Amino acid sequence: MTQSIWLFGYGSILWRPDMPYTAAKIARLSGFQRRFWQASTDHRGTLDRPGAVVTLRQVDQAQTLGIAYRIEQTGLVQTMTQLDQREQNGYAQQAISLTLDTGQVIEATTYIAPPGNTWDLGSPSETLLAAQIQAASGPSGTNLAYFQRLLWASQCLNEADEHLNRIAFSLEQLGSPAQPGAAMIRLQIEKALLPWHPLMR
Repeated sequence: MTQSIWLFGYGSILWRPDMPYTAAKIARLSGFQRRFWQASTDHRGTLDRPGAVVTLRQVDQAQTLGIAYRIEQTGLVQTMTQLDQREQNGYAQQAISLTLDTGQVIEATTYIAPPGNTWDLGSPSETLLAAQIQAASGPSGTNLAYFQRLLWASQCLNEADEHLNRIAFSLEQLGSPAQPGAAMIRLQIEKALLPWHPLMR
């Protein structure tokens, strides 16, 4: 019987896990890169004006930093059912291997929206993505706020993500702040994270 699992967060789960977890560790996923190539019509956009959110694409030599959460066996079924409902619009569970910041390699699960799914945006330029992010809003809030928190989380992890940086530059060219002050973001998310969470260091 599975006693616990590790779940890899690389998008909103970084700063809003919204699930019970007993450990949260910085983790590196090799062979994948994070891209804002998935439409959101249920959280950060609408059917009329979809937002853009992140998924993962397989790329040799690429790496993505995120956070691995340990979810214990007690309540696991309920937690994964809730995550399945949260990660809709083309996402599905996928088994992966992660390297923790301690060097330990673990087996984990994450949610990936594969190329060709119904909400796949293709591979638009960062300029086009910035315009889409600036304009979209949905039940979970603005698409811009989603981007700002993800950029902040990436910076907290000391991740060099050129894709995020290029979108940030394009947003600033459009007159939207890519990121408000770190203190403001920390104030907005601190209630969602346990004090020892890696982003709270």
